[in-house]
Amino acid sequence: MTKTRLFRLWLVLGSVFMVLLIIVYWDNVGTAHFYLHTSFPRPHPTPAQGAEKEFTADVDAFLQKLLSGGLKQSAPSGRRTEQPSVQASGRPVLSNAEESVRGYDWSARDAQQGPDPGGRQAERRSVLRGLCANASFVFPTKERSFDDIPNYELNHLIVDDRHGVIYCYVPKVACTNWKRVMIVLSESLLDRGAPYRDPLDIPREYVHNSSTHLTFNKFWRRYGKFSRHLMKIKLKKYTKFLFVRDPFVRLISAFRSKFQLENEEFYRKFAVPMLTMYANRTGLPSSVSEAFSAGLKVSFANFIQYLLDPRTEKLAPFNEHWRQVHRLCHPCQIDYDFVGKLETLDQDAAQLLRLLKVDKLLHFPPSYRNRTASSWEEGWFAPIPLAWRQQLYKLYEADFVLFGYPKPENLLRD
Repeated sequence: MTKTRLFRLWLVLGSVFMVLLIIVYWDNVGTAHFYLHTSFPRPHPTPAQGAEKEFTADVDAFLQKLLSGGLKQSAPSGRRTEQPSVQASGRPVLSNAEESVRGYDWSARDAQQGPDPGGRQAERRSVLRGLCANASFVFPTKERSFDDIPNYELNHLIVDDRHGVIYCYVPKVACTNWKRVMIVLSESLLDRGAPYRDPLDIPREYVHNSSTHLTFNKFWRRYGKFSRHLMKIKLKKYTKFLFVRDPFVRLISAFRSKFQLENEEFYRKFAVPMLTMYANRTGLPSSVSEAFSAGLKVSFANFIQYLLDPRTEKLAPFNEHWRQVHRLCHPCQIDYDFVGKLETLDQDAAQLLRLLKVDKLLHFPPSYRNRTASSWEEGWFAPIPLAWRQQLYKLYEADFVLFGYPKPENLLRD
């Protein structure tokens, strides 16, 4: 009997060693570190495997105890990428044109330090959960499970294993500075051999470099067949948050940023096809600077036509800057712990950092606020035909409803 128990013990230890060896190998291939907050699925035994059931349970329990350490303990950090020394400034240097187009407001605003006003978070989360459970409220992809979400659609979920945080970033919703915060927390980027401590010291070009962040879509390369199970473990244990914005205002902001400023990538990939198809322009210049000099710019109406054209998504999914939030962050498959809004950014940011227990480590950057406001909607949409506005609302209706934004009735009727 003693020999049998010793044999089983050695078998368990040998299996654990092999699993750890495999994981370390995967991680070295990916980013050369090992996250300890890990768990592995238990095989489902068949009647013929009854003799192995107890052994399997022992292995799983041992692994769970070994690998699922307390979340708030300091784990080995993610890949720490050394970047060249760059003189960074808290306030970006902008041209007069960029100041004018983006409408930045540099006035100081102090975040309120009080508790959640009127249980705002509880209300937002309750509305979101209720709508996801409401069978009468339907939209594409709502009913699919987390396992049904393709890996490439999980690329907006940034993971910080050091503090047990998952952030789903939404472009045009303060995502640059939230990405900076995630870099500071995860210590994934180095400056002169030391992790960044001030979010605003991190140069913008590194903030949006995908290699800087650990995202869910990278898990397969690291953890192979365990990746989806590991995602679920982290989703269950970690604090998950996102920030959202009025959907129509977000569209205006995206248009202004990508088509009213000289952006070579967006000109070639999006503006040229829009001008060709919806403005009947041919022989367009090869560069955005030449096009702007000739007065050739995409109009807001061209942009709306592009969004409503059924051919658009037959070619490729919406770009992330105008893709619906529910398609980026999957709020009916992921139970978010915190839903912030750009309209209450200062209060929400301060509250979230307290919730994460990192408010003593850093503050959300008190940088510019984009002045694209809801009050501007009527002016922007005035030239847009009513039928187009109504179709556009249907396209983004799920975001309006899920995140508690009122239906813009003034834009949807004569």
